Amino acid sequence: MDIVVNGIRHWVRVVGELGAATPLVVVHGGPGGFVYDFERLTGPALERLGPVVYYEQRGSGRSDSPYDGKYSIELLVDDLEQLRRELRIERMVLLGISFGGDLAAEFAVVHPERVDGLILQGTGLAERSRPSPWPSGFEAVAADDAMRTAIRVAVERSGPSAVWDVVDRETTDRFLFHQPAVAQRIRELWAESGLVNTGAMSAALAEEPVRAVSLVDELAELDLPVLVLIGLWDRNAGVDGPRDLVTRLPRAELHVFENSAHFPNAEETDRYVNKIARFLAVP
Repeated sequence: MDIVVNGIRHWVRVVGELGAATPLVVVHGGPGGFVYDFERLTGPALERLGPVVYYEQRGSGRSDSPYDGKYSIELLVDDLEQLRRELRIERMVLLGISFGGDLAAEFAVVHPERVDGLILQGTGLAERSRPSPWPSGFEAVAADDAMRTAIRVAVERSGPSAVWDVVDRETTDRFLFHQPAVAQRIRELWAESGLVNTGAMSAALAEEPVRAVSLVDELAELDLPVLVLIGLWDRNAGVDGPRDLVTRLPRAELHVFENSAHFPNAEETDRYVNKIARFLAVP
């Protein structure tokens, strides 16, 4: 279905009866990504646990882009709040993937009365004081010295985010995935979807001022159960950030998937869903 909030048409799919149990709302990453592959690879097993809501953020996937090109964390949080109201959801569990974990945490800080729990996959929550794991991560999976040199030069000239401009598809797949067959399957789904990340949201959010108070510090003030999920081979988020995040939150637990990188939902689907099932049963 399509729901218009804050002047933007958002693509939304609801599976199950929203009134039957607290719904799980999937918040995709990117910024500017989409939920298409998650919906098909992980969705069928996850949907057996209870109602699931999939949606794509403004300017992402099958949703419309803002005509004025405007993006901000505040707007993305309010978009989700307006969607919640339109769907008449009283309380929900947010499953945030990568950047979606940061967005889910931002929502919980603003609307704690609407959140029963947070599941954060592949994120330690962004803190600019923490060095980016991208340069070392890409170097670790680079196939030859030429690629490693290109990575180092790009980072020295333009910073960590520049690595994405010089790495090839094979290097990117080794960076994001631990299992080559899963990388291939997700690539197929991305092609099938016809969806692309334009980079517009990421560029806009990069210009936002640094938070006056750390997001982790604000989240730590909430009496909220949090499940942090990370792949042992996740070089995108790194393992240190998620591990340290758990030590700072009063009701958090960490699970490390030993045969996964950034997408344990695709690389170890059964274990992933079972861990979420146990978490959802926590009162």
